[in-house]
Amino acid sequence: MNKKIKNVIGLTALILMALSAFMPFIISSRVVNSQSPQLNPAASYSFPWASSYPTFGVTTGSGPIVPNNWNVFGVGERSDDIPYEFIFETLGIADFMTGQVYPWLATNWTFTDNNTNFIVYLRHGVYFYYNGTLPNGTQGQILWPFSAKDVVATYQDYFKVYGNPFNVTVTEVNPYEVIFHFGKPNVQYALYDLLEQFIVPWEQYANLTNPAAAVIPIPVGTGPYYLAKATETQATFYRNPYYWIPGRPFISTFTYYVGISNAQAYGLLAKGTAQWGGTGSTGSTPFSQLFTYANPQYYHGMASIGNGSGGQPSFLWINFARLNYWPWNETWFRYALSLALNRTQISLGSQYGIPTGAPPTPADFLPSPMEEIWLNSTIIQEAHQVDQYNLTEAIQILESHGLKIINGKLSFPNGTPLPTYTMINYQGFSDTYATTQLIAEDLAQIGLQINVVSETPSQMFGPALDGGQYDLIYWITNAYSPYYVWESAFIPPLIPGTDQPNVTALETIGVYVYSDFGRWIPPKEFIDLWIQAGDTTNVTLLKQIYNKMAAILIKDLPAIPVVFDAYPRYEYEDQYYIGFSTPQFFYTWNVEPWIGGNLLMLMNLAPRPPGMSNAQEVAYTQAAWQDLLAFIYGKANTATPPSLLAMLQPSTSTVTQTSTSTSTVTTTSASTSVTTTTSMSTTSVTSTVSTSSGLSTGVIAGIIVVIIVIIAVVAYVVVRRR
Repeated sequence: MNKKIKNVIGLTALILMALSAFMPFIISSRVVNSQSPQLNPAASYSFPWASSYPTFGVTTGSGPIVPNNWNVFGVGERSDDIPYEFIFETLGIADFMTGQVYPWLATNWTFTDNNTNFIVYLRHGVYFYYNGTLPNGTQGQILWPFSAKDVVATYQDYFKVYGNPFNVTVTEVNPYEVIFHFGKPNVQYALYDLLEQFIVPWEQYANLTNPAAAVIPIPVGTGPYYLAKATETQATFYRNPYYWIPGRPFISTFTYYVGISNAQAYGLLAKGTAQWGGTGSTGSTPFSQLFTYANPQYYHGMASIGNGSGGQPSFLWINFARLNYWPWNETWFRYALSLALNRTQISLGSQYGIPTGAPPTPADFLPSPMEEIWLNSTIIQEAHQVDQYNLTEAIQILESHGLKIINGKLSFPNGTPLPTYTMINYQGFSDTYATTQLIAEDLAQIGLQINVVSETPSQMFGPALDGGQYDLIYWITNAYSPYYVWESAFIPPLIPGTDQPNVTALETIGVYVYSDFGRWIPPKEFIDLWIQAGDTTNVTLLKQIYNKMAAILIKDLPAIPVVFDAYPRYEYEDQYYIGFSTPQFFYTWNVEPWIGGNLLMLMNLAPRPPGMSNAQEVAYTQAAWQDLLAFIYGKANTATPPSLLAMLQPSTSTVTQTSTSTSTVTTTSASTSVTTTTSMSTTSVTSTVSTSSGLSTGVIAGIIVVIIVIIAVVAYVVVRRR
């Protein structure tokens, strides 16, 4: 065989080998993505009457953006996770206050085999998208299909970064199904940790040795927006043209402004630069002096709900590792301290001058929406007996146990004053610091001497809160469900492999703990009940467990119930944009830009059509929410029917599409309502997404055959010439 023939044969073999190596990728990619990417109808929407509106702006107090590293497990996300909320999505979205979990990138999930298997079914027709400067410096688009492979890569990194307390393994069953197998079952962890994690593309995150340290130069996510540009203090986002919710989002472009201070954030809101904010209070200063003065009709601020409902779980922790002596270790003493707190005045002084901006904390330590879902009326009534202000009764309780107020100082029975105690916070957190100061002032009325100290955040969240180097601290904790509130606040670290509290860690100042910051050693029954709560999907049983746990908290009072920090604490304007969750129609608690799952509200925001009345605004918001739910639960094939688009038009306008065709819709009057279940749901929901098919595997195979034939012809010609 001559050299030329050998070369041709060698070339042919190499090409065939390359094709054989590449073909599985082609085939697998087409199986994973049996549908071609479809442009979202929202990409062609144009509302001409909104062309003069200000570009939608978002602001809140947070750390700087890290513009050159978009690692969801890295320092940038920990510094400021708000930009990530618009780019990346989770399998499910949990309502911050009620714990209801909505299907998102997952359409459904179920628990099997005594809750050791958590099976998650994934949504079809979803793509990771990016459009801009690529890592090699060129301009281009990225469009990667979402599949189980991405989910597996995500959680392999997740467990490396955050640990794996329940020995979970994640396995791909098929491109749209994964199984999380639990070595030790925990339903709450599955619902409120695993489902709430940003899903990332395997192309960027697979096989990372140290995911937290990896540099991810561009963010490629499935979310409704992609990053256009970013600095440390500002980021611009454009609508993802291939987003999977048909017709959403309505807002095409927005800018996120980092609020370095509350004053700066409120300045942006007052000037109309930002239309949506999540900025905390500056103490007693009302919204009217912070920003709504600039446009009282359309600028709004919310601190909890007007009737006192809401609030983010917050506690006055007592460090039992330091104060585990009489009278601090007596329930009656902690009860007396609770009665000495004037919660209305604390709210007025710390939350915008609103009497119920900081709702009173009951002895079950749960905000009222959560109480109403999980606890019975008897337990709720008992829990709220401790949040009543009664200074006279507080003093009587103290004196009945031998304590005395001598020269304004609370003293032991022998006349020795109790020592001065230190209560810490950070002055830069103006709302919680104001609460801390007001607590100290109230407790001085019963002679308790408290010195308020402002620590730096690094000292407060490290050596102090985690390391136990404090006497008293007022701070916030998690929400979603009683399980998570109580875990964070009162469940101590357990000895590995047991259900026993690590007493040595709790009692040793300087040893860091990341829950039970008061270092309370709970009764074993409390820990056992908490473990049972994590191991059941039975809502009736879960309510029974939670009521028993609440009764223990009411009896022992391991922390001082004061007030909840305001939640929601957010700002919005509806002169130019509508769809917000408002007191007129409050459909989700995920309303702050920094809160995970704010897409539940963002997907409904839209330019306000000229002439829209307040009643029409509420009707639109109700319809938009109802249509969104219908789609994500698989009850409709679009989230944006013509009836909804009609509500976004002036009576003489039409929806204009930037493509070659236009569609005209008739304005109609709509007034709809929606009812949602606020308890934990384990009911199966299925969803079908219909899109047109792309190239089939057969077509691809045909192309490959043609290439092989061409190679064979070339080889034949070469031989003939020889």
